[in-house]
Amino acid sequence: MRKLLLAAVIVAALAGAAPAIAQPVGTWDGTGEGWCPFPVPYPSEYMKPWQEWKGRFEPNPDEVGYVFYGDWHDGDHNPGTFKGKAILSSPTVIFCRGDWYWWDERFDPPVVHHMGTFTMSFRVDGSSCHGEWIAHLPGGLYHGTMRGRWVEP
Repeated sequence: MRKLLLAAVIVAALAGAAPAIAQPVGTWDGTGEGWCPFPVPYPSEYMKPWQEWKGRFEPNPDEVGYVFYGDWHDGDHNPGTFKGKAILSSPTVIFCRGDWYWWDERFDPPVVHHMGTFTMSFRVDGSSCHGEWIAHLPGGLYHGTMRGRWVEP
């Protein structure tokens, strides 16, 4: 009887944890702070990457873990994209590392510039995420932060 009760408790705990673990899959939305210069001569002096961003978090079809990808823009409508790989780093946190890009829309098609790297930590319950972006020019001097939350499956 004791073993049956223990098995029932374990099954109930696992069933209760499954939705929390699955929750990060879906759309995440957030804001960011920081600024960096453009990598090429541009009419403005600087951009504010990740000022507003929206990304999709999905299982990685090619490897163990997840992919996180999406778009960002700043208040001056400078657009960009990002993409990274993520793994479960603890029972409550998924860690992501990736690259971010700026799209120079003065050209048709737009010229895509690799701007740097980013890291992000996601709470598996979907309540929040936070991270940091770094611009690789010049030498990582420019960086900023991001924060957000899970918004939909």
